[in-house]
Amino acid sequence: MGSLRFSRATYQLIERAVEALEHIGHELERYNDKQERERAENRDVSAGRDDS
Repeated sequence: MGSLRFSRATYQLIERAVEALEHIGHELERYNDKQERERAENRDVSAGRDDS
């Protein structure tokens, strides 16, 4: 693959975009972890409940 040359401004823009995507990825992981914990807690509570 041939090499690409970017202006400094373009490089900085791409760098910021990559950082923003990484941040979004981390936030999605945190959100998913929270959702999984809440689902597990709900399962634990409902499994321990006796509706008879």
